[in-house]
Amino acid sequence: MLSISVNLILNGDEYIANCPELDINCYGSNKNEAIRRLKNVIQFYITSAKELGLELTEIKEINIEGCDKIYTSNLVIPKTDKIN
Repeated sequence: MLSISVNLILNGDEYIANCPELDINCYGSNKNEAIRRLKNVIQFYITSAKELGLELTEIKEINIEGCDKIYTSNLVIPKTDKIN
């Protein structure tokens, strides 16, 4: 099982939600928008991986900087070091 983290970075007037384990960054005008966009990208990645028949690994928890841990159930991602 994998734990992933999300770092929130203020860059000018935008927030960046960075997930280093998956090498994903998403921008938003506020923290919630950046996190929402990141969740959408992760979900798209999971769906695409399933369609491609990639081997998947379960995500145990998601740690978002400044928020309580999110414990997941039945959320899986492809087994890989990076997306890119």
